[in-house]
Amino acid sequence: MRYCPSCHIDFTGVLDRCPLCGSKLEGTPEGMIFPENEFARTKKLAKRSMIALTFAALAFVAFLCVRTHASAVTGIASFAAVIVNYIFIRNVVVHSPSFLRIIERYFLVVMALALLLLLATGDSRLATYVVPALTLVALFFNGVLVAVFRNGFVQGYAKYLLFNFVLGMVPLVLLVTGLVSQPALSIASGVVSGLLLVLLLVLTRKQLFSEMQKLFHR
Repeated sequence: MRYCPSCHIDFTGVLDRCPLCGSKLEGTPEGMIFPENEFARTKKLAKRSMIALTFAALAFVAFLCVRTHASAVTGIASFAAVIVNYIFIRNVVVHSPSFLRIIERYFLVVMALALLLLLATGDSRLATYVVPALTLVALFFNGVLVAVFRNGFVQGYAKYLLFNFVLGMVPLVLLVTGLVSQPALSIASGVVSGLLLVLLLVLTRKQLFSEMQKLFHR
């Protein structure tokens, strides 16, 4: 038990100074009545580890850019990709969303990074293969979940379904702009995006309209 000679109050726990007046405590410290939150400590350790790994990744990216004589735009895009990935993972650690929500959010992050790299490099392979492949995977994934869980999935993930539908049309936009060399995947992405909308309207029309009203009338 520790004792404050100024406030005349006893304290338990590992304290050096009085939390009320700041005076130095006397006596021998005892264990805390409420033990330290191990979960909070684990979160703090995870955040520190992520910061260290992010700095290491940034240093590695800088090294690769120097060795390969990459352009400034490519270097900036690579740094941005590492930072965005850190922000996403930190959000997951801090807020601990559900597993499905993590997958939905990570898809959006990967899509954003792919589009950022496309904007930075203008590489037609990204527009032709990577972007439509990502959208197709996400559209099929969400289509299966809608077919299985129907209204329950729409109720919890309506905004992600909206994002998926819009992003499914992005390859068609890239096709129109002339960035795509082979149109098959881009057309498939647009078609599957439309089919997802049809599936939603057939199976979950009332719930879908209800969730859209909530999203746009807040």
